[in-house]
Amino acid sequence: MTIAGQIEQLIGNLGGSPICDDCVTDRLNLSVRSQANVVTRELGQREEYTRAKTLCGQCGVLKTAIQIRI
Repeated sequence: MTIAGQIEQLIGNLGGSPICDDCVTDRLNLSVRSQANVVTRELGQREEYTRAKTLCGQCGVLKTAIQIRI
């Protein structure tokens, strides 16, 4: 599965809980944060996702995070 596919699956599995790029990077063991950032920025443009500054549901820090709209 591609990195983009893994990120999409992770976001979907969280059931609407927001996740920041740092946590995506950690959860998927990506080598650099920019891999997550490129994908989440693209997904954030789609109707089914929201990408905004909010509390990350994983680390609890106020950051730009992505979540699936449910």
